[in-house]
Amino acid sequence: PLYRESELIEEQALGVKNAAQRKLSDELGIAAEDVPVDQFIPLGRMLYKAPSDGKWGEHELDYLLFIVRDVDVFPNPDEVADIKYVNRDQLKELLNKADAGEEGVKLSPWFRLVVDNFLFKWW
Repeated sequence: PLYRESELIEEQALGVKNAAQRKLSDELGIAAEDVPVDQFIPLGRMLYKAPSDGKWGEHELDYLLFIVRDVDVFPNPDEVADIKYVNRDQLKELLNKADAGEEGVKLSPWFRLVVDNFLFKWW
């Protein structure tokens, strides 16, 4: 989270939830009132490291929060290349295509870690 008082609250991971709500707005254009912080389901944390071009990369501790809501999405093109709503079977098919390198399907390593370790156990 950024250094914002509302995102530093440790009790019940409220700061993390506030940061998630802000990021959903910043990156996906989802209105804050459509994703109330008391509806987030915390699943855990994950240490993530992904080198990029030798100079840049990511190395972060990420909190995993799930939420189930019917929302309008307005992706920020500076943050999001593509989105797609899928059901469980469609996601499995998409993962298989990505694994096989079919149809140009590419998934971020971060997303794959979440899927493999959390998503299907929760879903």
